[in-house]
Amino acid sequence: MQTISADWKLHRLTSETQVSDFDCGDEDLNDFIKSDALKNQNDWLSVTMVLENSAGKVAGFYTITPDTLHKGRIAKSDKIGDYPYQKYPAIKLARLAVDKVYQHQGFGKELMSEFFVQAWQAVTTEGGRFITIDAKNDAVSFYQQYGFVSALEKSTESIIPLYLDFYRYYNR
Repeated sequence: MQTISADWKLHRLTSETQVSDFDCGDEDLNDFIKSDALKNQNDWLSVTMVLENSAGKVAGFYTITPDTLHKGRIAKSDKIGDYPYQKYPAIKLARLAVDKVYQHQGFGKELMSEFFVQAWQAVTTEGGRFITIDAKNDAVSFYQQYGFVSALEKSTESIIPLYLDFYRYYNR
């Protein structure tokens, strides 16, 4: 297992970031980082953070964006008393991927840890009680280890909506 050392730096995606060789094994995620992530970021739709070593190799990335979570999509025990609106403010983990070379070496966990730091910073300055994810079916168990649960709605065969009460997660 490779440890993540000081040789790695997490930073915001830029036009200089070399993503052309990135391959996580999922064409949708590969296409996103190569074709859409920077454009979406420049249009203020999302922010993509990349984990890159000193040689310029990107091990992985995550994308964060604002979201909402409808009251009807969460368990009754997660509802907030007298909150008057139909939707709760949320932070969305829109994408997370690790290059095949670095999979199963702790890079996904490192990216999640960094995402939680960034989400906490967003929540403490703008608000947002929940974190949402539209997880690929094969990634659900990865997110469940952090406490994410299935949203109360229909899912497709390939996408499972998940959420986490970040307030409870942070204050446990």
